[in-house]
Amino acid sequence: MQRVKDTIKQIGDVIDSLRKEKVPRLMLSLLAVVTLFGTFMYVFEKSAPDALIKSVGDGIWWGFVTISTTGYGDKYPITWAGRVVAILTMLTGMFLTIVISGTIASILVERKLKEGRGLQKINSKDHIIICGWNESVDNLLDGFRIRAEKSRQKTDIVLVSELETEAMSEIQFTYATKFLGIEFIRGNFTHEQVLEKANVKGAKSVVLLADESGENTRNNADERVVLAAYTISTLNPTAHISVEIQNSQNEQYLKRTNVDSIIVTGEFNSFMLINSALNPGVPQALKEIMSFNMGKEITTRQIPSNLVGKKFEDLFRFIREKEGAILIGIISESKKLSIDDFLQGDPSSIDEFIKRKFAESEKDFFADTGGQLSVMVNPGWDYVIKDDDRALMIGEARSKA
Repeated sequence: MQRVKDTIKQIGDVIDSLRKEKVPRLMLSLLAVVTLFGTFMYVFEKSAPDALIKSVGDGIWWGFVTISTTGYGDKYPITWAGRVVAILTMLTGMFLTIVISGTIASILVERKLKEGRGLQKINSKDHIIICGWNESVDNLLDGFRIRAEKSRQKTDIVLVSELETEAMSEIQFTYATKFLGIEFIRGNFTHEQVLEKANVKGAKSVVLLADESGENTRNNADERVVLAAYTISTLNPTAHISVEIQNSQNEQYLKRTNVDSIIVTGEFNSFMLINSALNPGVPQALKEIMSFNMGKEITTRQIPSNLVGKKFEDLFRFIREKEGAILIGIISESKKLSIDDFLQGDPSSIDEFIKRKFAESEKDFFADTGGQLSVMVNPGWDYVIKDDDRALMIGEARSKA
């Protein structure tokens, strides 16, 4: 269904481009020429004894057949005047046909060139945007490819960076598959207009990387990530945002954004090395559950409604027995608060007055509430499952996590 919507959207964009280039006006001119010369043809031919064009409709039909070079031969002029009209029709029609076809071809070629240079606006929705480029992107795309092929669900990814067009085309050729679509926008992802080209408002998730594309270096990567996070939070407050930063001290600047996950470069290196020395086998186990190639991975899933209100112990047994996976924790996402959460349950004149004043202010005083993820690893057997909880487990990735 989404693919059909995208196709309709693309057709609409082409039609809009044709309208801007005045192609409809050219088409009307062609129609007017056919109608005019077809009428003249009827006027000159109708009195001829053996005339084949005996009505205005015959003349217009002849005009369309002539201009389109179809040449059925069922209608043609037999008078000298009619033949002169035929010559004028052919010359005028040929000129208009060349202009119209050339205009349409130039529009389609321009769209294709823009798409190839990463300048064409993206029409996809519920896609994943990856902003920036560094050496980890190859593994990132390879992981998305493996996950998409396992789930057999189409995943659309939009890359936003300042890489050269040839490099981006090579990436598409290397990683794009039946289940992984890759498009790209070339530009600075800290600019709002570039993010809008990537259709950030319709994106499901956004990943911000320490960017090294173009002339960018890691020296100012954190600044650009923070700036982009604020912009994206404004354009799409519902998008899940994950960021990579170089310095853990810069986490404080992301507190008032919608960032869900913050990864500090090299954050886990010391942990892996220490455990390698003191607890052999731990790094290998973590590598297995963090790799898409090993068969078992850390994943999440929705909790069946009949288990809401039950204990963590009940959910653990259900997932182990029904799916052969191991429940290791719970992920909760807080709901956005509203004025109703602070008022009494019974309506009163005071409550109505407060609601009205909040509405008149036209400000969202609860914009910063809700949407925050809370991860609880092994919360305890007696933890009660809530509506907004998701299961965090080790097991096979599902088609719909």
